[in-house]
Amino acid sequence: MRRALWALLAVVAFAGGASAEDRYSVTDHGGFGSTGRIVEFASRYSWDSYRVQFDFGLDLEAERLTEGSKLRLKIIRRDGSDWDYTCKASRDMKANINKLYSKGISVLAECRIDSGKFARAVGIDEDLVGEPTFVFHVMVDEGRAAAGVQKGLYFTESNDIRVGEMAAYAVAQRDPSNLSVLFSSAMAPYALHPEHSRTPRYLP
Repeated sequence: MRRALWALLAVVAFAGGASAEDRYSVTDHGGFGSTGRIVEFASRYSWDSYRVQFDFGLDLEAERLTEGSKLRLKIIRRDGSDWDYTCKASRDMKANINKLYSKGISVLAECRIDSGKFARAVGIDEDLVGEPTFVFHVMVDEGRAAAGVQKGLYFTESNDIRVGEMAAYAVAQRDPSNLSVLFSSAMAPYALHPEHSRTPRYLP
C-alpha cells in the first residue's frame, strides 16, 4: 500500500512540474496595400490576394519559436492560379519576440524565401529577385493569438537586382519595417471597425 502511495505521489509531482507547450494557430487573408511606388509589386505580377496560416509555439525563456513552428503563405493570382511557400522555425524562419507591457507578447516572424522558388513564382530570373523575406506579425494576449499590423515582403539587394525590374522594391539592409509589398487584411468584421483600415508599421 505504501509503495502504491509513493508511486501515485511521484506521478502527481511529475505532472505538476511538467508544463504543456503553448501552441497557437493564426490565419489571415486579404489583398495588397499601396507603398506609393509607381508600379506596385502586386500589380506588376498580377497578384490578387493572399492567405496565411501560422502555427507556432513559444519558448519565452529563450525568446524563440519552438521546434515544429511553421508559417505558410499562399498567393492567389488574377488568373486563378496560386503559389505557396512554407517556412519552418528550424530551417528558414526566425522571430523577434517581445513582451509588451499591458499588451501581451509581440511575435514578429521573418520567413526567408528561397530565391529560386520565388523567381519561378513571378516569372523572372533567379539572379534578379535579391533575397525575398516575408514578414508576419502576431500579438499573443491572455492565451489568444491574432494577426498584427506588420505583414508583407521586403527584398534585400543582391549584385544584380539593381539593374532589373525588381530594383524599385529592393532595400539596402534587412529591415522588416521597410516593406516593398504590404498585405492588407480582410479579417476585420466591418468597415468601421477600428482594425479595418490599419496601416502596416513596424512593431518591435
